[in-house]
Formats: sequence, C-alpha cells, structure tokens
Amino acid sequence: MSSTNLFHHDTLPPSFSDPENRDPMRINTHLQLDFANVIAEPDTSAYNFEALHKVSQQVYHYSKICIYRLLAILIGLPLMVCWGIFFGVYAFTMIWLVAPMRRLSQSFIGEIGLYVQSASDAIVAPLFRSMGKIYSGVHVSLAKQDIHSIKQIQV
Repeated sequence: MSSTNLFHHDTLPPSFSDPENRDPMRINTHLQLDFANVIAEPDTSAYNFEALHKVSQQVYHYSKICIYRLLAILIGLPLMVCWGIFFGVYAFTMIWLVAPMRRLSQSFIGEIGLYVQSASDAIVAPLFRSMGKIYSGVHVSLAKQDIHSIKQIQV
C-alpha cells in the first residue's frame, strides 16, 4: 500500500474524517452528559432565574470540558499507550500464534482421527459386537414377591 493511500479520507476511520462525529459506531450513546440531561428543572415551582440558569449552563459546560480535557491529557494519553500496546500484543498473538496453532491442531486432530477411526473399526467395534452377542441371550424379569417367613440366624 502506498503512503498516498494512507492519507486518503476514504481509508481513514470515520472519526478522523468527520470531527463532529467522534462516536460513529454509537458505542457511548448511554453517556448523555449535557446540561439538560443532568440538571433539569421539572416545573415552574423549581425554576431558577433565567440569567442564573444560563450562567449555570456555561459554568457546567466549560468546567466539564476543562476537566475532561485535563484528565484526557494527564490520564487518557498514558492509557491510550497502554491500550495500544495491549491491543497490539493481542492482535499479534491472535494472528501470529493462536490462529496458526488452531489450524495446526485442527489438521493434526483430523489426521489422528483417521487412525483412531481405523483402530476403532478394527478392534473396538468387533469386541463390542461380540459382547453384545454374548449378552443378547440374557433376559431379566422382575417380580414382586412377599416373604412371609423370617429366618433366624442361630449363633
């Protein structure tokens, strides 16, 4: 792949090509943290002054953004390094170790299965057929019988 294709907007994730939509897969739709979703005045008996309400919205919005951005810089960036390393190791392990080992074991089990099937057909199946013929003449009948006399053991 040439380096010019790496910077073409069709190959970039949607979050890079559309800066307004940073959750294109809708992973965090449960996080509704707008002022209206957090601070809601239910009726006229609990209304604040209009000017104070607007100031509260601005204070809430900017304090939330500032704290989020500060934490994203101080904690988020190191976490992204950790997550990048973790998912890189995971992808490497799955691609270069687990998938080939799985394929090898599937092939090995399929090959061994042929020998096990042949041994089973040659040894186990005739043995159980013989045992089946031996015990096919055995008939068991159950009957309820009352014992009226009690035998005593004399010492």
